[in-house]
Amino acid sequence: MENKHAKYNSVLVIDDHKMVANGIKLLIGDLFENFYMAHDGASGMSKALQHFPKLIIVDYSLPDTTGEILVRELKYKIPSARVLAYTYTYSAETIVKMFQSGINGYVIKKENDDDFIRAIHVLMEGRDYFCSEARTHILNRFSNTDEDHTIRHLIANTKFSGKELELIRLLCRQMTTKEISSHLYLSERTVEQYRSSITRRIGARNLAGVIKFALQNGIIQLDEL
Repeated sequence: MENKHAKYNSVLVIDDHKMVANGIKLLIGDLFENFYMAHDGASGMSKALQHFPKLIIVDYSLPDTTGEILVRELKYKIPSARVLAYTYTYSAETIVKMFQSGINGYVIKKENDDDFIRAIHVLMEGRDYFCSEARTHILNRFSNTDEDHTIRHLIANTKFSGKELELIRLLCRQMTTKEISSHLYLSERTVEQYRSSITRRIGARNLAGVIKFALQNGIIQLDEL
């Protein structure tokens, strides 16, 4: 049922625990005009392609797939969607895998409700959000190599916004400015401004340089090109 007094457009929750999904609906349902639920990866993908939600909340452990695999597919098919991982799993390895798959935020289910709601607002404003415990695990996990330093900055949101990361992925797939504009709901002029800013900041002279940077830093995988 449509909520005409909501602040945001639509959200899809993909979680195999129906009680958790219903709890999320009670917590944030009033923020969205439309609220959709799915309880496995296949039905989640189906509903995502049917409704094109602005926000997708994904559990890591699903009956038919992992959150990492599902997020990669979601981001490939609906690059404009904001994706929040909401899960009990908080090992550094899992968090890094989910980040590299394209998530825009990570909240551990044992965090309080205020943290979860804060993440929703931050993601819908176009920024990324990692809860304090998730960020601590990541920073403790990484060494001081150049590549890890870059990833730390990406996770801390000091290098690129979620929108910029999405645009990098689309550039790597050799999409045109017009196609990217359509996918991200941006004007072609704004896309060109993003493109210019990104290439300058990473020191890339051409598309090959952007692809190299994206591959080295886990923003995109070779089989996605």
